[in-house]
Amino acid sequence: MENESIVLLSVPCTQQICESNTHVVINEKFNRRRHHAYDQQINANWDKRVRENPKIFNGTKFRLSSVSLSGNALRLDLGLTCYKDFLGTNWSENSKSLANDGVRDFQDSQAYMSDPLGVGAIVLTTDNKVMFLKRSKHCAEAPELWDVPGGHPEPQEIIGKIPLEEIKMPELNDQRVVRELYDSILREVVDEVNVPISFLSQPNFIGVAQNISAGKRPSSEFIISCSLSSTEVRDLYNKGSQEEAEESTHIQFVDRETVLDLTPDTDMWSTLAPSAKGCIMLYKLHN
Repeated sequence: MENESIVLLSVPCTQQICESNTHVVINEKFNRRRHHAYDQQINANWDKRVRENPKIFNGTKFRLSSVSLSGNALRLDLGLTCYKDFLGTNWSENSKSLANDGVRDFQDSQAYMSDPLGVGAIVLTTDNKVMFLKRSKHCAEAPELWDVPGGHPEPQEIIGKIPLEEIKMPELNDQRVVRELYDSILREVVDEVNVPISFLSQPNFIGVAQNISAGKRPSSEFIISCSLSSTEVRDLYNKGSQEEAEESTHIQFVDRETVLDLTPDTDMWSTLAPSAKGCIMLYKLHN
């Protein structure tokens, strides 16, 4: 079976990357390249979606252009992108053609891709278990598959709900973007699992994985320690009062050693979302 996730960058276990040694460069030169023949179709497809669902919102995201480790420091080169462009590139039936055009024109399969940067995390309880959430059947991606908590860092958390074309890059201070990267994964655990932030450690960055089934969309992955047992976390989750309760239907806890032993031929692997597979691959490399 073709891999659904691949590793773009892995942090070795001898290094610890956190907010203090993460550096972001945000610049419009890291935005996706415009495809003159195809961009009109992206806009037409989006207009059709808006007519069908007037509530749909074209939210902004950070776009990962490149990521690198130098000594004990992490650098991410980020541009901006939007939901419309993600649907029209990475999530499009034409994504392979766009990737080929990117290689032809820029020696880069991702040149024309939206590539919004996601976040995900291995969250470990005090009894050494990893939490997984079963995605709702209403989720657009990977419905009814098991996933780690995750989502996206949001430009709007820094500058508010401003359309992509109206954002001025200098308003996105590099250090505030770094903070949002790390804050966003904590926020996702709180909003999806119902664990108060006071029970969560600062995230430890372990690498970036790419989701092949979404045109190599990138996701930063982290390890977070939770100072609650799996039983306590389950009780909080089952209250159903978390902000994003509708995104999942069940929670399960898997022994850390079992997660580290997972391979594509184990039964659980086929029940996992591609994003969870990428996170687990990086977790194994970090141990």
